[in-house]
Amino acid sequence: MKSKINRIILFPIVLLVCTSTLFITCEDYTGKYEMTGGTPTIHFIKVANIAGKDSLLVGAFMGETICIVGDNLTSVQEIFFNNIKAILNINYITKNTLFVTVPSTLPEETTNKMYLINKAGVTTEYDFIVRLPSPSIRAIKCEHVPEGGKVVLLGDFFLDYPEAPIAVNVGSYAVPYTDIVDIQKTTLTFKAPPENNTGQITVRSTYGTSAKSKQYFRDMRGWITGFEEDFVAGWGRPVRIENEPELSLMGRYVRFQGNLDPGDNPAYVGGYDAMIINIWSQDNSSMSDPLFSGDPKTSILRFEVNVLEAWSAGPIIAMFDGAGTNESMWWADGTQPRGFWVPWLENGSYKGDGWETVSIPLSEMKFSGNGTDVGVSSTFGELGIGIHNRGMAAYGGTACSPVILIDNVRVVPGD
Repeated sequence: MKSKINRIILFPIVLLVCTSTLFITCEDYTGKYEMTGGTPTIHFIKVANIAGKDSLLVGAFMGETICIVGDNLTSVQEIFFNNIKAILNINYITKNTLFVTVPSTLPEETTNKMYLINKAGVTTEYDFIVRLPSPSIRAIKCEHVPEGGKVVLLGDFFLDYPEAPIAVNVGSYAVPYTDIVDIQKTTLTFKAPPENNTGQITVRSTYGTSAKSKQYFRDMRGWITGFEEDFVAGWGRPVRIENEPELSLMGRYVRFQGNLDPGDNPAYVGGYDAMIINIWSQDNSSMSDPLFSGDPKTSILRFEVNVLEAWSAGPIIAMFDGAGTNESMWWADGTQPRGFWVPWLENGSYKGDGWETVSIPLSEMKFSGNGTDVGVSSTFGELGIGIHNRGMAAYGGTACSPVILIDNVRVVPGD
């Protein structure tokens, strides 16, 4: 069932992150803070930055820092925006000024009031509106989803109300509201449109329209391979290119599967071939040399991954080299630049939740086997992707038997 977010009271946690250079329009703090008795008086509220020094406020967006100007503000022991207690920092409270940052916490009903409470528990009310921003899209979890599959957007302020339903567009295609299957503040899920609909995604709520997603849904720019029938893997690696309908994303995919022992250079029990794919322009007539035409300084290597069984040792590494150099790049530990994807580092083990898009900027594919910066590659006729640790002690991990699927290798223009 669709989860709707109803109108709510903003319960901001006030984070006081002001610096003196930003707040020259309000009184400088001098002397030691001492709480006073009595009740505060608010004269007005200002924008807490130089550019907005003459702007008086009746409200602010979540995440904005404001400067309260008044008298006896050192009597304030607690502040509530609507019904949520804020955290005060005495370093930014003087007799006449108090700085707060409006938090990004969604409420359940709105009073449009600020409440200042003194030591005796006496409350001073002040009219103040906490405004909600338009939606923002941080990422498309998986860029390539077949028609009817679930597209998951990651972001913030995906807010839906009966009187102002949320709306999603993929390029020029308007997603039917009935195809939006789940709405949370930071995630939005909808059914993928028909296959010919591609492009950047926007989300509109009653508070405005998001910027276009940086990623393109069903991005075919800089396409290298989807491992379909005409694909030839250099030196036959790996032997496992499959098309199981229950696992397939877009036709055939590569399966990495084996037992990994921990260490700086894990031992591969059951065959090293199961953990490398060679993508070589010289073996595939559909590929060019170089494999893509974009600027390496700003381009991004992308592919889809589905981690089916827990993975806790070794990184996925990706390396470019010149056409015809074959597998020399795999063994040039001291000089060959490479990029890493190691999602298990955060928690010690990683298992995915379906297909997801992996992004590695080419500008970050610059490390030797032991992590030394050796500069980015200058040749791009071959690409190798594999699980293989060539000297990174931090990537040793623990013994595991992962199953990892890979599809849709491409190099796209920078976001």
